[in-house]
Amino acid sequence: MDKVLRPEHLETDPSSGEASKEWLHGKRTFDNFLGVLPQRDLDKLSVLANFVAPSIFQHIKECTDYEAAVEIIQALFVKPRNEIFARHILATRCQQPHETLDEYHQALKTLTKDCNF
Repeated sequence: MDKVLRPEHLETDPSSGEASKEWLHGKRTFDNFLGVLPQRDLDKLSVLANFVAPSIFQHIKECTDYEAAVEIIQALFVKPRNEIFARHILATRCQQPHETLDEYHQALKTLTKDCNF
């Protein structure tokens, strides 16, 4: 097993602003890790339980299969974006005094991702 692909322990608070980003990154690294494990008789749910914090495990402890557990965690971490509010934030975003034009442009590009243009 390649130790480089071993994922970090997922201990993110679902109510934090960065929870969605951390879950998506954690899911991708976990999928990469599962790809290098021997697939024969692999219990993905047990492997997942080893890499989540106890506070997250409480949400999936009743699950009987891996896909259901991932769906629950996905719903827990990835909240739907308010498109109207995202467009308001984009429309009112001004360049900060310390920001270069390139940094401001990058910030605007990042804000457009939630606007569904």
